[in-house]
Amino acid sequence: YFESHPEYFALMNGKRVHDQLCLSNPEVLRLTIEKLRQEMQLQPKKQVWSVSQNDNFSYCQCPDCKKIIEEEGSPSGPVIRFVNQVAAAFPDKTISTLAYQYSRKAPARTKPAPNVQIMLCTIEVNRSKPIEKDSSSFSFVQDIRNWGKLTSNIYLWDYTVNFSHHVTPFPNLHVLQPNIQFFTKNHAYQHFQQSNTDIGHEFSELKSYLIARLLWNPYINADSVINDFLNGYYGPAAPWIRKYIDHLTNEIQGTGEWLDIYGSPVWHAGSFLSEKNTTAYLEYFQEAINAVSNNETFLQHVKVAQLPLQYALMEIGKNDMFGPRGWYIEQEKGFQLRPEMREMLEDFYHTCLRNKVRTLNEAGLTPEQYYQSTLRFIDVKVENNKAFRKKVAANPLPAPKYSRGDLQVLTNGVQGASDFKVHWLGWEGTDASIVVDLSSLTEFTEASIGTLYDPKSWILHPASITCMVSADGSSYKNLGNQSITGDQKNEEVTRTWSFTNNNGPARYIRFDIKGTYVLPVWHPSAGGTSWFFTDEVVVK
Repeated sequence: YFESHPEYFALMNGKRVHDQLCLSNPEVLRLTIEKLRQEMQLQPKKQVWSVSQNDNFSYCQCPDCKKIIEEEGSPSGPVIRFVNQVAAAFPDKTISTLAYQYSRKAPARTKPAPNVQIMLCTIEVNRSKPIEKDSSSFSFVQDIRNWGKLTSNIYLWDYTVNFSHHVTPFPNLHVLQPNIQFFTKNHAYQHFQQSNTDIGHEFSELKSYLIARLLWNPYINADSVINDFLNGYYGPAAPWIRKYIDHLTNEIQGTGEWLDIYGSPVWHAGSFLSEKNTTAYLEYFQEAINAVSNNETFLQHVKVAQLPLQYALMEIGKNDMFGPRGWYIEQEKGFQLRPEMREMLEDFYHTCLRNKVRTLNEAGLTPEQYYQSTLRFIDVKVENNKAFRKKVAANPLPAPKYSRGDLQVLTNGVQGASDFKVHWLGWEGTDASIVVDLSSLTEFTEASIGTLYDPKSWILHPASITCMVSADGSSYKNLGNQSITGDQKNEEVTRTWSFTNNNGPARYIRFDIKGTYVLPVWHPSAGGTSWFFTDEVVVK
């Protein structure tokens, strides 16, 4: 309908976009009821039907929708009014709708109809503390209480794992019970506890068992349930696995740091994944392996439980490849790959194969893909890169939330992969100039810089890059300009922009990067502010 009836769709920044509907339009309501009736006739025994927003922030802001939002004090207002009308057409069915992100706050005036189910989502909250006691989760506490005043038909969607890194330590066992108790106190009696269920995901068996028991009875002795499981599943290794769990838990409780469902293990390299702590964890696992060395079943259970620790150590090592915890050590003949890191990768990979581990993250990354990409990642060549560890300046500075905004990421000898949160620097809705200081006049034939394409995360390649060189940092000569034509609907994930130098020696290399500023018309969030991300500068 978008081409023939754009008025059916959300108005954002003065333009109609196809990623949400205009819920105040009566034709949208008519068509929704008509289509839903057709679907129900195909599956007459199905009781619960979802009429929900799409997974983005582009809710309609046309005058009619905006008026409702103002009356209700929340973008959930148009959603609930719309869904109530749909539910009235099907009084014998339950119409479920999301209270998620922009619609999470309850409306001030309109109650959900008796046959409307509110699927309330916790996606934004911290996972290291019980929600009710965490000041950073105050808004969610208010939201669930307000929804509980309007309806007892709440279906709670909770997120209990790390989705970007299924195989990494995620110490949140201590919050599962108080959170489920809190939800039920506020009329959330139906639950989707979204957890790990695949082999190899961090404590997937233990976590699933504990959550299942808590859903039957939120007031059981959770500690006893954990011990019962550990003794049955790990046998003589159970005390060492318990030591590992307790150590992790004590560390995160001690710092109170944010635990994010999309966080990288690199974020915690200075806290519960510090070198001191991970050394202790490795010792626990060695003791656990020794305790079950004569029992293959228990041994494989322990080896699988160790995968997240190994994964975290390898990812932390990638973040500073040549640092004290990196993959390389500096010796007389240059940088050499640390044999213990290479052995860890092999053990990780073969444990995954032996135990049929299928995926390592929500996107479906396989152990084989991880193994091969890590082999490529660690195959660095720094001797011929004249930009290695050279100083970098930028104007404006990159966003500090990615790679800490550390400009030296651009000359640390390591190219970023597909995860924009690791080894990439980002700029939002702007241009930027990046200058590398080679320390002295240097002969080189080529200078290059890499960029990333991840449109679902609002990241596009730059519109263009110009490379210039200078001997004194004031007078620059142009090496050339490269640009991307078209709307960037389908681009390579990583792009290397290479420029040939025929101007003789130079000390300074400047990349003038022109951003795309806004997302193009084909993007679900067209008109929103776009990012560009850069990684390694290589000079040869």
